[in-house]
Amino acid sequence: MSAADRPTLSILLTSWNTREQTRLCLESLAETVDPDLDYEVVAVDNASRDGSAEMLADWPRVQLIRNDRNRGFAAAVNQAYRRSRGELVLLLNSDIHFHPDALSRMLGFLRDNPDAAGVSPLYLNPDGSFQQHYVQLPSFPATLALVTVLRRVPGFRQALHTFQMRGQDFSRPRRLASGSCMMLRRRVLEPDDVFDERFPVYWNDALLARRLDEAGHQVWMIPDAVVSHVRGASCRLLGPAIRYRHLLGSLVGYLGLTQPRHRVALFRQVVLADHLLKVVCGRQVQLGLPDLRAALRGDVGPLPDGDTRDWLIVFTRDAWPAPNARAAAEQAHLGGRLLLVDPPADRPRWRSDVVALDEARWRLTPPTVLPFGDRLPVADRVNRRVAAGAVRRWLDRQAGARLLRLDDHRARPVLGRVGEDEVLTAPARIPVGQRVGHD
Repeated sequence: MSAADRPTLSILLTSWNTREQTRLCLESLAETVDPDLDYEVVAVDNASRDGSAEMLADWPRVQLIRNDRNRGFAAAVNQAYRRSRGELVLLLNSDIHFHPDALSRMLGFLRDNPDAAGVSPLYLNPDGSFQQHYVQLPSFPATLALVTVLRRVPGFRQALHTFQMRGQDFSRPRRLASGSCMMLRRRVLEPDDVFDERFPVYWNDALLARRLDEAGHQVWMIPDAVVSHVRGASCRLLGPAIRYRHLLGSLVGYLGLTQPRHRVALFRQVVLADHLLKVVCGRQVQLGLPDLRAALRGDVGPLPDGDTRDWLIVFTRDAWPAPNARAAAEQAHLGGRLLLVDPPADRPRWRSDVVALDEARWRLTPPTVLPFGDRLPVADRVNRRVAAGAVRRWLDRQAGARLLRLDDHRARPVLGRVGEDEVLTAPARIPVGQRVGHD
């Protein structure tokens, strides 16, 4: 193809079960794009189940590639890249919303700065506040602080803050790359691939930034091009266990490509020791030991390919099918999945049973390890924590974000122990750290 036949810009859009976010992204794109711009949109949908592909198929100017399975973010971007023809390539997440003139300012920056290899915008949260979405290439201490309790140690904490660019000035243009919305010249990219597909979700953008930097290519952030970013709209659907295994496993792979072997071995030992220390201290851990060991080998595991609806986890006051438990089921949020968790039994039982009530509701009967929990608060706390462990082990095999609701105030010991993304109350939301974080 001759240069004259190429569009100026190819927009590479990836989609996985974010129909509403994708629609808003495309609407904002249509509002910000210059009518005279010659551009194309190449979208790849990773077997969404929420109607995303059907919407994209009907959207003007979109060339759609429909995958029959979830191939991951990196592979989807590469598919779109190989189909695209533009001299400039915009890597675009579906949870981006363009502000007026954002696209034209990015294009103008590359036009006025021919030595620049690429450009990213300034990110805002949906509420209009600044979003700290920028990171530098991590130092080895920063990678340890990112995934272990070493983040509490001053030297490691400072390394993590440096990696996360906390407190830095983003009010002026600066050299910086961000893969959520990044416009690049095609000539600085490989002929067939943008991302390394061994990193299906995380750390592929860090490898790209490292490769560009080593080749002497400069990528910039400009503050006068502004976008809003929901952040993690698709990754949230993975569920916390699958998400963390991908994050950790890909980080091990990244270190294997960028660090000496002895440092990779040290990283594995420190992460394993951190995990065992948390277990001994009764703290929450992100993965069970088998999944952790697999992640430390660099094995991220399979990507979910089925149901990704949110989970509403309700710890009920009475066992199903008591009226209070039925009422909890009737109040469940629409469009998601409900897991009803019975309270501990009066007498010890050692099994955990899960029964499907219908296509959207499940009931979990947890183990009870100590008797007299209804009369002894200490026994009740132990039983509740055992129940939380049973819930988490079952949900770790499922995709989907986790919303926790406590219909029984006695169930508060489970907070932070089921891998919840958010904590709700009946019926209002309560701010328990807004979102439950992990060490």
